Amino acid sequence: QSQKAVVFFWAPWHEPSSPGGHIDSVVTSLAELQPTIQFYRCEAEAAPDLSMHYNVTVVPTFVLCVGSGSKVVDKIEGEDAANLTQAVSKLESYVFEEADDVTHAPDTAAAISGDEEVSKSKSAEELLEDRMESLIHASKVMLFMKGTPTAPRCGFSRQVVEILQESGIEFGSFDILGPNDQDVRQGLKIKSDWPTYPQIYVSGELVG
Repeated sequence: QSQKAVVFFWAPWHEPSSPGGHIDSVVTSLAELQPTIQFYRCEAEAAPDLSMHYNVTVVPTFVLCVGSGSKVVDKIEGEDAANLTQAVSKLESYVFEEADDVTHAPDTAAAISGDEEVSKSKSAEELLEDRMESLIHASKVMLFMKGTPTAPRCGFSRQVVEILQESGIEFGSFDILGPNDQDVRQGLKIKSDWPTYPQIYVSGELVG
């Protein structure tokens, strides 16, 4: 049967991706919010064949695949919660092609099935709060904007991006207009007590 899956490669020595870490919390939240996608944890060093198959060289690494793991549609490396969230949203809307389930990588489906599936137990409110906290802390300077830095969708967002780039400030960004991210868009307004976008957070604090 065709399936969509996210394989989360982690290591016990990497605190953010270990159980209870902020990246682990992001994955748990996404698993709750995307019930049509199967999420699996895989300890990278304990599964060298699978890690080699997906060319995993850093943790955390997230492999987004379809067709029992035979087709990789995206791969996210590092602690980029915003990028991961948007990649998972794209995977959720992925339209299967006829060939997606035909050719399977050797033993990949069994290996994935044998890993630990992410538990789903938190309430929707708790999951949203976890997700917003993880996004806010995804980068030291985090911009919640309409569109992306390369394709802003409002004048104010474009101005903020230009100011940050001209100042040489590295920043992460999150598109609050994503079709699957309206809960974040509304939730941040309440959390920050600020009704409009863009919003900039520095070290987890709203600055404007």
